[in-house]
Amino acid sequence: MALEEWHLRARYVLRHLDDPIALKKSPLCRLSALERLAKAKYLGSVVPRGRALHDLLQECLLEIETELDGHSGVARLKSFVYYTRHGQGLTKASRSVGVTPEHASRALKKYLIKLLTEKLLINLR
Repeated sequence: MALEEWHLRARYVLRHLDDPIALKKSPLCRLSALERLAKAKYLGSVVPRGRALHDLLQECLLEIETELDGHSGVARLKSFVYYTRHGQGLTKASRSVGVTPEHASRALKKYLIKLLTEKLLINLR
């Protein structure tokens, strides 16, 4: 997959972070690394790949949040990642961070998608 495709996948899974049924439709669920995770952890589940992808996303977001910790220049981005990880949509997360939804969409979400893509590439290759 080209990098732009990975960005599109990251955008999709962020949009459906708390919906394992929608997540199981992601092409990421067809990757062997995710398939192994699903079989190992959710063998008896009705949506094993969606749940495995959800877990992986939560892990990746927590790692991003941790890596941004202590760097004042990215404090808003770190907070945005935190609120996103806890299920807040763009509008609610932007309000929590103290920026407009437009700014959050143009800047914070854009950076988050890039960082999440990098984490997914590390974890799914």
